[in-house]
Amino acid sequence: MSSYGAPTLVNVPRLNEMNAIQGIMSLLQHVDKGELKDLLDNEEQLNVIISDNDEVQKIAGYRDILMASNKSLAEHNLSQKPKLERNKQLLIDAHQNKALIQAEFEKNRTKLEAFSTQYSPDTTLALLQTSTAQAEEEAEKTADKFLDGEMNVEDFIQTFQSQKTLHHLRRIKTEKLTELLRSRRPSQYSYRF
Repeated sequence: MSSYGAPTLVNVPRLNEMNAIQGIMSLLQHVDKGELKDLLDNEEQLNVIISDNDEVQKIAGYRDILMASNKSLAEHNLSQKPKLERNKQLLIDAHQNKALIQAEFEKNRTKLEAFSTQYSPDTTLALLQTSTAQAEEEAEKTADKFLDGEMNVEDFIQTFQSQKTLHHLRRIKTEKLTELLRSRRPSQYSYRF
């Protein structure tokens, strides 16, 4: 058996024709001409002499071993058919799944390219700066309402705190984006005066 559990192939030696011929010739040396003529006319008797030869019997024995080995190998191959079919189906499923994932990837890549052309970093920065200013204005309006007596203390604290938190978060994001854009641009403008 091989390391994979399959039967191994049997190497059968070839017929040594010279030994076979020498063995038959030594047997026929003691036969006279009349018996040789009778032997030539009797094919069955000639086949018996040939099949009794040691070399021919070895080959017949090897043939039986080879037939058994081939049968064992064929049975093993047939026993592997369910596993082969199962793995074949897994491969087909994996290929189909790969095609679906690739199609989804291409769709998402197309969306990403559309978004990246639609929203440049400069546009995003401008929108973020505008929303930061709006958040600050809303907080100032809330403070004015409180100072004018239009809001009680609890409502003012809750509203003003959430508006100022939003304003600070947007301001930090604006500053970070501005810093990021500046760090990328020096190489673009390094030769300008």
